[in-house]
Amino acid sequence: LEAGLARFLRDGLWVVGQEELWLPDRVFKWNTGKRLVAHRVLDNNNKSDAIKAQSSLESLRKWTDKKEKADSDVSCVRESEQKFELTVKINDSKVSPPSSVANRNEEKEAKDSMLEIHADISTIITPSYSSSTGGGDSEQAEESENISNRKVYDFTPSQHSRLTLDQSFLCYNAALEHFDRVMYTVKARGLYSELDDGFDLLRERGRGRFDMELPIFDSPEFDFITNLETAAWMPIVNKIFNHQPVSLVHKGVFLSMPDSAVQIYHQDGPHLTTKYQKACHAINVFIPLVDLHSKNGPTEFCVGTHYLDHENFCKELVEMPLVSTGTPVIFDYRLGHRGMGNSSKECRPVLYLTYTTVENDFVDSVNFSRKRYHKIGRLLDPPLSRDERALKRRKDNSSC
Repeated sequence: LEAGLARFLRDGLWVVGQEELWLPDRVFKWNTGKRLVAHRVLDNNNKSDAIKAQSSLESLRKWTDKKEKADSDVSCVRESEQKFELTVKINDSKVSPPSSVANRNEEKEAKDSMLEIHADISTIITPSYSSSTGGGDSEQAEESENISNRKVYDFTPSQHSRLTLDQSFLCYNAALEHFDRVMYTVKARGLYSELDDGFDLLRERGRGRFDMELPIFDSPEFDFITNLETAAWMPIVNKIFNHQPVSLVHKGVFLSMPDSAVQIYHQDGPHLTTKYQKACHAINVFIPLVDLHSKNGPTEFCVGTHYLDHENFCKELVEMPLVSTGTPVIFDYRLGHRGMGNSSKECRPVLYLTYTTVENDFVDSVNFSRKRYHKIGRLLDPPLSRDERALKRRKDNSSC
């Protein structure tokens, strides 16, 4: 919640589940930082020992070079002699190691000890990612080159703050049934000119894009989306409003039909004052009832445009969350956005809810005023198809 709130205040956008995408990268960076700090501490604490060990190793390397040169000279002169005699003469060579590394066993033990200390610390602070067995500098070099592709931990995606699939399916069916009933009522009563102006229960916001108000959402069956205490996303809403009492301003469904047009970039509401930047006074919760992808008309957000005097569209700031069914996308009421065109063959319904605080008592008289639209009256039920009538008859006969 803290990480999500920080992003919401900065960008004006909160995508449920985004923190789960951040975790692996955050954990890896955190462990990497710990490893670097631990190595610095180790180097500082053992600085003098490290200098001595380095000096000893350099002396040992010089002595080894001298011995190899002597071996090479003897090998060239006595190449034809027997290997046993050559080995004896090499062992009797007068070349001797410097006094600083006379006791090479002690130097080797000191070096091994320091390597063990480094290995122990690396074991403690290195994250438990999967890697192949083995060792060596080549493996470490390869690991460093592919460090960005390394998987630190596996996180199981949670289902918190989301609609379940059954709840999403219930809302999906209610939305499409409502649309069918409205359109059948318009056709049966010849209300085509009124449809252009919009009805209280349905109005068109761009070609093929319908904003629908569903009376069935007020029934107890849909309490899981309207209850201010038990709705899955209410902990986020309360966090944004600093746990002040909240109210549900409006609820409905945006339905984007196949071949619908791209919406005009807009903010749902203006700033309450133009003198200074006020805190968020209202939020929208968008919940897609189908999986979103680039073809079925997801919503495009221009992050940061909720700030005063920064409302203009900027292509570099665009984000388009492609979330799965039932995953809320929450944004500041002042954030610029637009619905993209639906080039798929399926409709794309999105449940939306608008919240504000009781103290603000915010009412959007522009977007949600019924006085602006025609009253459609009682909706008519479309006639049943032949298959539906046959199924109904079978049910009636079985009940008798």
